[in-house]
Amino acid sequence: MSDTGDPSSALPQLPITHSNVPVFDCHVILSPADENGVISARVSSLDGIVAEGNVERDVLRRIVDQFKMRLQQFQQQGQPIPWREPPAVAGEGESERWIPVHL
Repeated sequence: MSDTGDPSSALPQLPITHSNVPVFDCHVILSPADENGVISARVSSLDGIVAEGNVERDVLRRIVDQFKMRLQQFQQQGQPIPWREPPAVAGEGESERWIPVHL
């Protein structure tokens, strides 16, 4: 991702004012429950982070755990985070959740 000077092109990281712990914005897209009550979720800005379950809270917890683990891996390996550009967008009937994630 290049820095164009436009604030909207910045990485999805929230400013920190009280500590050195990075906080990232995890944008989750949720599908409505299917005929079996299964909810599917995916992260819009990183490929490959998905979860399913019958309770939204559990699905979001799984997503956040994967998101955090993936970011920590990139950080530990000194690799840049491969943010998806542009991020995925919610489709018809899907909902969105924004979750701040501390590393």
